Amino acid sequence: SNYMLLFLVLVVYCLISSPMLLIVIAAAGGAAYVAARKNKDRKLSIAGHEITLPYQFRIISVCSVPFLFLAGASGAVFWVLGASIFCVTLHAAFYNYDALDIPEDREQLVGPIVEDV
Repeated sequence: SNYMLLFLVLVVYCLISSPMLLIVIAAAGGAAYVAARKNKDRKLSIAGHEITLPYQFRIISVCSVPFLFLAGASGAVFWVLGASIFCVTLHAAFYNYDALDIPEDREQLVGPIVEDV
């Protein structure tokens, strides 16, 4: 759970530090909200064909993908993944397993893996 919290903090930091990405995500979310609100009142139909709400959401998602790439979403995703992996690896490298208080009836975390038979 600590690693998930670290990941979420890095995602929030990345969104705050990239205003264009935040604007694109807010616009896509706003478009989805407007589509959902308008669909409650009356159904959208084009040329006599009813466009369902999931299909409208799909259209909004597909249309927002180029704007997300222009705003640098792919770089943000890989930055967050890389920073998360770095922090988790750094924590694992310096974690002190010897300081753990393990009851004697449980197996130790370190030691030989293969036993002699």
